[in-house]
Amino acid sequence: MTSSVYGGSYGVADDGAYRAAWARLEAARSTLTACADAWTRTAFALSTRQMDVLARLPAVEAAGGAAAASAALTHRITRAVDACNDIGTMLRRIGDECGRLADLVARAHGLYNAAESGSRRLTSKAVQLLTTLNPAAMAALAAGVGLYGASVGRAVDGSCGAADGSSGIAHASHATAWMQEGLMAGIGAHLSGIAALGAPGGLAGPGGLSALGSLGDDGRHVAAAAGGIAAVSAPANDRLQGDRLVVACVSPLPDARPVGYVDSTAAALHDLRRLGAANGDGARTGLSYATIAISRYAREDGTNAWLVTIPGTDGQPDSPFGWEQNVELMGDDAVRRARADSARFVAEAMRLAGVGADDPVALVGHSQGGIVAATLASDYVDEFRIEHIVTAGSPIANHPVGDDVWVTSVEMEDELVAALDGAASPQSDRWLTVRGALAADGDDGRLLASSPVDIGDGPLPLTHDLAFHEAAYANAAQLGSPALERHDMHLRATIGGGYQGTTYWQGRIGDDTDDGRHR
Repeated sequence: MTSSVYGGSYGVADDGAYRAAWARLEAARSTLTACADAWTRTAFALSTRQMDVLARLPAVEAAGGAAAASAALTHRITRAVDACNDIGTMLRRIGDECGRLADLVARAHGLYNAAESGSRRLTSKAVQLLTTLNPAAMAALAAGVGLYGASVGRAVDGSCGAADGSSGIAHASHATAWMQEGLMAGIGAHLSGIAALGAPGGLAGPGGLSALGSLGDDGRHVAAAAGGIAAVSAPANDRLQGDRLVVACVSPLPDARPVGYVDSTAAALHDLRRLGAANGDGARTGLSYATIAISRYAREDGTNAWLVTIPGTDGQPDSPFGWEQNVELMGDDAVRRARADSARFVAEAMRLAGVGADDPVALVGHSQGGIVAATLASDYVDEFRIEHIVTAGSPIANHPVGDDVWVTSVEMEDELVAALDGAASPQSDRWLTVRGALAADGDDGRLLASSPVDIGDGPLPLTHDLAFHEAAYANAAQLGSPALERHDMHLRATIGGGYQGTTYWQGRIGDDTDDGRHR
């Protein structure tokens, strides 16, 4: 797994120093590569001379010349050729190391960000425009690219391919990574602009031109489309599932407490992964789906700080973390976002745990859990003091998170879920994004080049798995990014204090006949 860091802040002097270091390393790489080429050319020239000597050796012997001297000469040339090749190889290896270090400096300090973001933005805009004009054709193209990627990937995986097809889906997602964001934005633009595109004159008419003119990469069309869908799906889901929330404090088995003391972003992500796994293994842990964790930290001044750990969608019939709730959370209606079952469940659990209006709170969430964190930071500002959110694989680019909230977002380039918002995450002093990518085949695994993913051998799983986000963050942390360190320090400061323990809260959705705490 390799990562790049986007956003954060650097001083002008620091930025200049990083660019100077990158330039020196690049210059050293270029010089060393040129020297290596020169030594290689010298070796080739000597080899040519040696072949000439060998070609003339029979004539020298026939004329009674000193054959031994000629043989000695060819031997010395051979040694010289080997020495030249060895020096060339050594210089090229050192040059490659300088180039690798230059790349690490650029990745750690965002020196490639402008070019990479610009290229990604242009691609997304092009895909978005084509999708808006002809969604069926672009959907067919995406399906074709995905199927091709799946077939090639499954061939690489061989006979050990996953029986449930997840390996094929993973490879399909990897193949379509370049178009996912634009495709989602285009679908959103098409859905939110149906009326305009269907107006008299179609795309050539004023309505169609207005719709096309509003195309952008900020994902607002996705939020508008999600809001329109949620206006229908939310009431229907309430009738089907019920809308009464039951929140209960539950206890895991004594030796199965997945969330403990957290002193870093990496530790928070690790405990988030442990909680998700514990929720899916109730027989061993005593927990169940739709269970979040709330940890309290006591400060020296007598106040409390809190860390809320929120897993993702489980899709159970009576769970507040269902599939439909994702649409509500991603819509452009703040009231509906706040009323989504998963958001109000987490908010109610925080109230029951004793989180006060002035207590600093950090939230860490995976997938829907991260969208809930962004929703609380956007739409519950009058009730909670959210200071920092950490999200993994969560499409939150369109959430109106306040400028006073720190956001650390971890995304995989090919996981699709993080691209559902149809927009790149904002880049600012307080909004930082770690973008992880699968390392290219043949990577030698040297320090900092990539980080291993904590998964078993076998076919490629979906990169929406938290193991990939953990590895992506670990790789970014190894780069020594000051922006990443600032975000990590802020998270530690937000929950700074003595660890007082963790409570676990389970949410269920039902009707009026259910027992328990209802909201």
